[in-house]
Amino acid sequence: MKKSFVFFGVLLGLFLIFIGIFNPDKKQKLSDDIVALVDNHPILKSDLDLALKALSMNKDNQITSEQIQLVKDRLIDEQLLLQRGIDLDLHQTSNPIRKLIVNSMIDSILSENNDFLIDDKNLKKFYNDNISFFLPSKELRLKLIFLKFRSQEEDEKRLDTIRERLINVDDFDTVSREEGDEFLPKIPDTLLPERKLKDYIDPNLVKNAFNLEDGQITSEIETDKGYSFLYLVESEKGEPLPFESMRDKIRGEYKRRKDEEALLNYIEWLRKKYDIIYNESIDE
Repeated sequence: MKKSFVFFGVLLGLFLIFIGIFNPDKKQKLSDDIVALVDNHPILKSDLDLALKALSMNKDNQITSEQIQLVKDRLIDEQLLLQRGIDLDLHQTSNPIRKLIVNSMIDSILSENNDFLIDDKNLKKFYNDNISFFLPSKELRLKLIFLKFRSQEEDEKRLDTIRERLINVDDFDTVSREEGDEFLPKIPDTLLPERKLKDYIDPNLVKNAFNLEDGQITSEIETDKGYSFLYLVESEKGEPLPFESMRDKIRGEYKRRKDEEALLNYIEWLRKKYDIIYNESIDE
């Protein structure tokens, strides 16, 4: 429990530095919202209330004045440790602490950004403006002729035979059966989305397949297992789904983009607020 108090206090204090509460030139007077001052830095009543609330959850009886004083002392101890950490420049020299501060700042920025109402009117406009993003994935009905690696001479001879038969518009399945090697697992003879096709064939083949037109056959494509000819029998584009069935997904993407925009805007503001000097003598 004591370790968690110390950790929480260190993290909270370091975060407060960034929002300007810690300022050695600013004298503060005790007020109703300040429990104590430690080297002119405040222990806030809100922090005390939060700690007492956590303590009361594990207590059946009312918290005593002695326990309240003990919590106050712990908060002061944490502030003393925090101040010593700042004096030792730990927020600059300790990578874990730096990461905690950065993550806390990001959480704070995003939590402020969430203080707005996302209504259906905005979501519907966002959906219509970005309809291609929300379309179901394109599906392909794909066939394949596969040749295992053998000798270079034999491979070239077999490839020439397959090329000639395909140019002569021989039936693709017949050519595959008579000239190709068995390929497992077999691709189901049905429309499949990209993620499902990757369960059956090399991702590079899937990428090539999505660049084909219906009815098109590729020349041989080399992979680490052998040579493949692809035949796109047919494809089906995704159709827009009703807004109601997509609301949660639309809302999530809308919020993600707003969060990203808020963070980028905040960083841009910081870049203008603080001086940044690059050492041009260091090669990038």
